[in-house]
Amino acid sequence: MIRLLVIVPYPELKEIVDYVLAHHPERERLDADVQVMTVEDTPDVPADEYDAIIARGYSAQKTIARYKNIPTICLDISGYDMLRAVIECQKLFHPGKIAICGFESRLFEAEEICRMVGVNAAVFAPVLHDDLEKTMERILASGCDAVVGGYSACILAEHKGIPSVVIKTGQDTVARAVDEAVRTVDRIRGERVISQMYKTIIYSSEDGLLYVDRNGVIRVRNRVVRQMNGDVSLMDRKLKTVLPYLYKDFETVMTGGLEQSGRILTIPGTKTRVSVSCRPVIANKEISGAVICLSDITLIQNLESQIRRKLSERGLKARYTFDDILHESGTMKETIETARRYAATDSNVIIVGETGTGKELFAQSIHNSSRRKNGPFVAINCAALPENLLESELFGYVEGAFTGTSRGGKMGLFEQAHGGTLFLDEVEEISLSTQSKLLRTLQEKQVRRIGDNKVIDIDVRILSATNKSITRLSEEGGFRKDLMYRLDVLRLFLPPLRQRERDVEFLFCHLLGKLCQDMGVKAPVTEPEALELLYQYPFMGNIRELGNIAERALVLGDGSILTKEDLSRALYPRDLEEAGMEERKTETKESGTACTAFPADPLRPERERILEALERCGGSRVRAAGLLGMDRSTLWRKMKKYNL
Repeated sequence: MIRLLVIVPYPELKEIVDYVLAHHPERERLDADVQVMTVEDTPDVPADEYDAIIARGYSAQKTIARYKNIPTICLDISGYDMLRAVIECQKLFHPGKIAICGFESRLFEAEEICRMVGVNAAVFAPVLHDDLEKTMERILASGCDAVVGGYSACILAEHKGIPSVVIKTGQDTVARAVDEAVRTVDRIRGERVISQMYKTIIYSSEDGLLYVDRNGVIRVRNRVVRQMNGDVSLMDRKLKTVLPYLYKDFETVMTGGLEQSGRILTIPGTKTRVSVSCRPVIANKEISGAVICLSDITLIQNLESQIRRKLSERGLKARYTFDDILHESGTMKETIETARRYAATDSNVIIVGETGTGKELFAQSIHNSSRRKNGPFVAINCAALPENLLESELFGYVEGAFTGTSRGGKMGLFEQAHGGTLFLDEVEEISLSTQSKLLRTLQEKQVRRIGDNKVIDIDVRILSATNKSITRLSEEGGFRKDLMYRLDVLRLFLPPLRQRERDVEFLFCHLLGKLCQDMGVKAPVTEPEALELLYQYPFMGNIRELGNIAERALVLGDGSILTKEDLSRALYPRDLEEAGMEERKTETKESGTACTAFPADPLRPERERILEALERCGGSRVRAAGLLGMDRSTLWRKMKKYNL
């Protein structure tokens, strides 16, 4: 609602105003108080009672002077209003000379109008209402015998015995004034919203903010900057006087017109360390001043800590570093050194190694040694999800993209990893269809959510891992070569446990000790003969399998000493094939056909005996080892020896 006070000097004008207001296009928004009064009767108006005042002549002049916070719109005198009054005066009084008297700026067309209609006229324009008395004396002295003018001028003329005609305001003039009042109020309200918005932004900021005009005077400041500086008064004071440590930045910006940022200092007299930035305010191609921002470094550090903690809670933080990779072998030392060099770059890395060799451990370590260490680390096992679900996890989706979408859609892993690292474990399991979309994302460095029509820029480093040969898969058509070249920029090979020299013994003892600590029991003493068994075992599951064996040995042992027999049972637990083979041995023995096909025969080559055993057992190493009278690990080593 727009509240208007309309001051009119005579009743007829009130009728016109009422009619215009009743038919105005904005009438539903207008709440008008129309009062008939002369300039002497202009009321005292509370500052918040009206949004605008409409008045004429000296009444408008008086309200403008009195109510500086309330916009006043003048009812201008139009040329038509003037012409109508002059013609009416001619008809009524047939004067020889007419005096046109009124507010100066509204009579600029008067003489021209009178010449057009052949009327002898003189213009008298007192600037102030109090000048009317003297003006009327001048009119009489000039020989004018009629007056055309404003309401106050005509009343005084009547008192002097001079016939007069009031210049009346028409509907079009009133309508224009109401239009101007609506526009003015809407503009002021809009400016107030913007002003309040900026004030809210400034005063809700956690940073200290100042606006300093071109003369070096502080015109805007918030509570934060005041508190930072000992709660001293800053408003409308010289920057050089109250905050001299900021004046150099201000002077540099005002001279060169370029932003100054990144300077770190301690506010004099306090322990508060801040980062200072100073930006020019340019209006009409001129620097009108500068905005100075003081950011409390302690608050920034606390905020960063909170963000990192939240990321950690969401599982987007890498926990491990190279220091967590336990080893004693030279092979692993070289591997770690290579990985450290890879971490220093931003290139994509593919980590190749058998199951259980620690591929994710290396991925997290590379991330934590890279420039992205403060960014998120996002990991996904590509083999754990079906194709459609993997795609939605990687790229995200918008609401309604498919049945079952979450309200508001979902951010994909690429977006979550922005500024950090995305680790794709078992990358060889990604379907060819998803590989195509992954390739485009890596090429364009942009991601498009499923069902969306816009792209999102991303900055992500890709670490991938596989326990298969990507090169062979690409040659066989199971993996896109162009994607392989994107992922396989730097290749890190993780050696299997059996190639890590004495690491197997070192890691076994470490894992055994950790298990005892977790279980709250004393670690057993391991016999040297038992440890020798570890070097004869293939460890196809590598460190993961070694951990299982350590736990199994701890449970099977008597608690004080871990013997060769205990570790042998842990290494070679009974399996279904072995149980079936023992049953077949028993049946053969009972039928009198004991296995004599593989007696110890020094004249017969061992390689031939192993090949024949494997053929008879359909390639089963467990059954072949039983026929040969040796354990599986011995058979495995001999097969390696003879390249079988």
